[in-house]
Amino acid sequence: MKLAAYLIIIGLIFSAAFPGLILAEEPEAEELEELSSEILDSADDILSADPNVTTATQLLAALPEPEERTKIAVYNIADKTGQYDDTGSPVITQGATDMMATALIRSRQFIVLDRINFSDFMNEQNLQGEDRLALGEGPALGEMTGADYVIEGAVTEYQVDREGGGTGLTIAGIGGFNETATASTAIDIRVTDTTSGEVVWSQSLAGEIEGSQVGLQAFSFLGDNIVEFETGSGKQEEINLVVRTLIEEAVFEIVESDVL
Repeated sequence: MKLAAYLIIIGLIFSAAFPGLILAEEPEAEELEELSSEILDSADDILSADPNVTTATQLLAALPEPEERTKIAVYNIADKTGQYDDTGSPVITQGATDMMATALIRSRQFIVLDRINFSDFMNEQNLQGEDRLALGEGPALGEMTGADYVIEGAVTEYQVDREGGGTGLTIAGIGGFNETATASTAIDIRVTDTTSGEVVWSQSLAGEIEGSQVGLQAFSFLGDNIVEFETGSGKQEEINLVVRTLIEEAVFEIVESDVL
């Protein structure tokens, strides 16, 4: 895109975002360049997203970078808990495979090969093979990186345990039953050598979060996050943080095992 066109777009965006701001019909390129520079300098104030990290992320960040990185292909990390809420939606995150890819990249130990949505990738290869792309564009055929190892697994367990205690008698708001809830989950991860088919690393990791009662059927997990439970089977999002943590810890253990 030519500089003039780019600067005009910047001006239009700024006008739409700030209707009260009046710009000349044909703003000077220097003025728009200065405006663009001011926006970029304020990036920290404009950006609203926070890094999605866990306590285990620091372990991955602390790993020393190797001289050579192992090529590993990410396959499915399936939800095999069979747990659904009252709307029919899965209780456990369906994004565990993507979490695994992120964790491997965060570790900086591997060349991570995407086999998650392989058909999308092969579409581009097929378009090239059928001569449907412009000359010189698209992928080179026959140069796909092969994996030394495959990583896959499943979220295999999920349950919610509730415990109660107290007198059962409430006087002036004091007393009565108190309940706590513990939501736990487990993952099973394995790494397979693509040459021999041998499983060279396998581990099952479990984790949990605890909540205290804040209402008749409501529990507070991780501070201000409110989760509702019905007769012990929960519908809640905070368990997904546990899944991400377990996956990152699994990657850390793979690196520390030195089997790859």
